[in-house]
Amino acid sequence: MKIALALLALGLAGCAGQATQPGILCTAGEWDMPPAYHGNPWAPGGVGVARSFVFEALFDYIPETQKLVPRLGRSYHEEGHRLIVELEPGAVWHDGHAFSAQDVVATFQIGFLKGMEIWSYLDRIEAQDEHTVVFHWKIDSPTNRLLALTEPIVSPAHLNQQHLAVIQALPRGGQTRDLEAEGARRELLFAERPPLPIGTGPFRMRKVTASDMVLDRFEGYYRTQALKGVRIARWGRNEVIWSYLYAGQLDAISPACPYDVAQEILRRNPSLSARKPSDMNEMGLVINCRVKPLNELTFRQGLAYGLDRDAIRQLACGPGDTSQGLSLGLVPSQAEHWLGPQFSKGLTRYNYNPDKARQLLVTPERELEIMAPAGFTDLALLAEAAASQMTKLGVPASVRLVQGELYAQLLMEGKFDLAAVFGAQMGPTVHPSTSEGRFFARDAQLEKACGLPRNSQAEQWVADLRVSMDADQSRELCTRLARLQNESVSFIPCFEKRLLVFVQEGPRVTGWPAPDSPLWSAAPLGVERLYCSLAVQGYLRPAP
Repeated sequence: MKIALALLALGLAGCAGQATQPGILCTAGEWDMPPAYHGNPWAPGGVGVARSFVFEALFDYIPETQKLVPRLGRSYHEEGHRLIVELEPGAVWHDGHAFSAQDVVATFQIGFLKGMEIWSYLDRIEAQDEHTVVFHWKIDSPTNRLLALTEPIVSPAHLNQQHLAVIQALPRGGQTRDLEAEGARRELLFAERPPLPIGTGPFRMRKVTASDMVLDRFEGYYRTQALKGVRIARWGRNEVIWSYLYAGQLDAISPACPYDVAQEILRRNPSLSARKPSDMNEMGLVINCRVKPLNELTFRQGLAYGLDRDAIRQLACGPGDTSQGLSLGLVPSQAEHWLGPQFSKGLTRYNYNPDKARQLLVTPERELEIMAPAGFTDLALLAEAAASQMTKLGVPASVRLVQGELYAQLLMEGKFDLAAVFGAQMGPTVHPSTSEGRFFARDAQLEKACGLPRNSQAEQWVADLRVSMDADQSRELCTRLARLQNESVSFIPCFEKRLLVFVQEGPRVTGWPAPDSPLWSAAPLGVERLYCSLAVQGYLRPAP
């Protein structure tokens, strides 16, 4: 408990200004500090964590129940290759301008410039009338509906006419795209710097400083929601967030948190409790298969047998689920759903076996280095635990922490030995094509990082999986990709991450769903977005 006690001594002045008024939700997040801060949702650095409270999608999605909860969309239905959405007629933008189907069209048209995934499948989008929008598909895909219905609507048409006139005239679809014109318009879009974002959401930004954001209840909101506002402290280090939790100054937050610290936080603040939904991510080690001795399959197999994944999980992500010796390119909790009950049949399972590991391993000519991104507590701890275990196996290893942008660059350039990474990630649509694509799509991060020869057949399987509307075909494609990934041993999964969401009942808000509520399955799609959705759905209300 020494770490936890030391953190308590850090002092808690950083959140001393947080409102204690009932009905004010207090959390923490990230944004660019003024004067760099701006309210342009498309430009780098724009809006920050306020995005989840200021903007909203047509529907909110609950993965566990596959339910779509109305927001700006009132209902939807499908006719052939069309998705038709009826909109909420009472919605208005924060500047008082009425919301309409043209605003949905504007968001997706501008999104074309930013390379929205939906435009791989979307032919066009049109406003049938003021409160009806129609998506016309050029390619059917199992993710089409969610890509359309869960995208935040961020661009009021009345403020973007100068962009829309140009964008609508740009060639697309089967036409040769004018990349120069797209780039020029994108630069003009990025150059805009509104001081604060304008959305349709239940909270409106009042001010932003270097230390906090203040959002008030939007009185013109089209639904009844009881919270009076949101106060957001700027997220620095995880250690600072832990100290805020000790003092009861945050109502909801999800920091990376070692087991002993989490237990001490809960012990010291009885009004706090924890929710532990799957993050739909699997963490582990990607291996650079270009360098000796990691280019030898038997050596990689030895590492897979030699790592005690459960010990790594206990240190790096206490609430997580230990990976069971298989690397499937899928989050383990989703494996049976997409691969069938016999998904492990015929696959090599690398259960912890240090004796077998030593038979396969050789002592390398140099110390191996495990790279980890600075600021990611769980990945850094994963790397530390793995390096310690490798060294005990006779494979000397150390850890190198690298800042975010450089870390990503070194991964893509293959300038590392091993790296602690997010492996399988199901993405916002919770679909296996996203996850398998990280390992096999051309130029995907992990495909480039591991350095194995490009597999054009696997690339095609991923492409087919993205558009497969047949359950049996999808299962077969997933099975092929899982087998290929598992036997290559280019990634050693350690655990499926679970979010540790601390929530506090009172003194400001109450009504958090029970730990087993399916609503928490939406947390990995954006935990702040879930907080806002809970307010809109009537769960969260001022504490008495």
